[in-house]
Amino acid sequence: MKLSHVVNKFTNIVYTYLKYSEYLKFQSKSASDIKLYQERKLKRILTIAVNKVPYYKPYKSEIDFDNFSLQELKKLPLINKDIIRQNPLDFIREDKNINNLQWKSTSGSSGKPFKVPKHYFSDAIEVILGYRAWSFGKFSYRLREPAIVIRSFSPKENEPIHKRDIIRNFWYLSPYHINDGHLPIFLKTFKKSQAKVLKGYPSSVYILTLLLKKHNIKLPQIQTIITSSETMLPKYRNEIESYWQCDVLDWYGQNERTVTVQQCSYGNYHNNDDYGICEIDTDNTIIATSLNNDIMPLLRYHTNDKAIPLHEKNITCECGRAMHIPFKGIEGRQDDILYKEGKEAIPTINFYNLMEKFQNIKQFYILQEEDLSVNMEISENQPLNDNELLQLKEGIIQRLGNVPLQINVVKEIQRNKQTDKVKIIESKVKL
Repeated sequence: MKLSHVVNKFTNIVYTYLKYSEYLKFQSKSASDIKLYQERKLKRILTIAVNKVPYYKPYKSEIDFDNFSLQELKKLPLINKDIIRQNPLDFIREDKNINNLQWKSTSGSSGKPFKVPKHYFSDAIEVILGYRAWSFGKFSYRLREPAIVIRSFSPKENEPIHKRDIIRNFWYLSPYHINDGHLPIFLKTFKKSQAKVLKGYPSSVYILTLLLKKHNIKLPQIQTIITSSETMLPKYRNEIESYWQCDVLDWYGQNERTVTVQQCSYGNYHNNDDYGICEIDTDNTIIATSLNNDIMPLLRYHTNDKAIPLHEKNITCECGRAMHIPFKGIEGRQDDILYKEGKEAIPTINFYNLMEKFQNIKQFYILQEEDLSVNMEISENQPLNDNELLQLKEGIIQRLGNVPLQINVVKEIQRNKQTDKVKIIESKVKL
């Protein structure tokens, strides 16, 4: 590792400790103060972009810096990964040496690699917002509060299924080993950590919940559960909330580090307004603008993620935070949308609602091929009878029409070994 990168890691740790209290206080700012803060940060990013980033230089004369407001952002075009891939250097500041940059890669779910250079304190801000997210519930937590983490850890064969990150005080448990045989290790780690916070993929927390429920084990030490990186199905949430009887707070973000949105204990998704600006376009796609990355400014970036829209705008949350509430929830990625005959897109929430009716289905995975045929895998809590399987098939056909359909019962839905995540709905349909 380069010396500069070592220094960067150290200064990010220092930044975390110095700035955490400041970020915590941001939650209590008024709507007007938040707006002024965003305007100041956006003006700085736009000034850099139109003067030092080739792609944005042509827009310099269009931005009114003398009478600046957040509306100036609308003068810029939408961008996406494909546009950036055509000439990545057009989006990087001319005064930066790309050989000295650190990069953040996306999961590559589309099969096309994509990476974004990180600004200097990027890692520290991610850590700070992660800790702040825990305090969106009923309890406040200090920096380095111990947490059990059931995600982002894939031990190799014959390696322990647990590890500890001493710097962040995270106690990792493998999401691949949530079963009867490894339950004693899970329980021992919970007890030893004394953690009050549990972090994980929605699917990993859900599977752990079913395991604990099976053995009638309660872990009252956990006060707050944070989920992220997968769609939080209503079925998952109902089971988790019912058993743990604590705050279950969902988090949305991307590896590009443009916006993050955090659920509070009242169920509303608040944008971290000190981190990015979140727009929702006409087809409910999340459009994100980073307020931090001044190396590769991602301005009005098409995330390819689909939001569940709000029925009313500018709602006030009972939690008292004035941070913007941009959407009701996350539906999934655009490439996770299923299509009926004629290639008409069907919102995936229709399928989540369908699956809620089948309590004996533990998890499911739907893959739609390019020819619109559907292959479905299900794992069971209890075996489905013939009538239940018939109702499941009829429910899918009702939503998709008369497309070829195959349903297979499997022991468990497999995690993607590259991302650790469980894919719920996946489409190979090309429009």
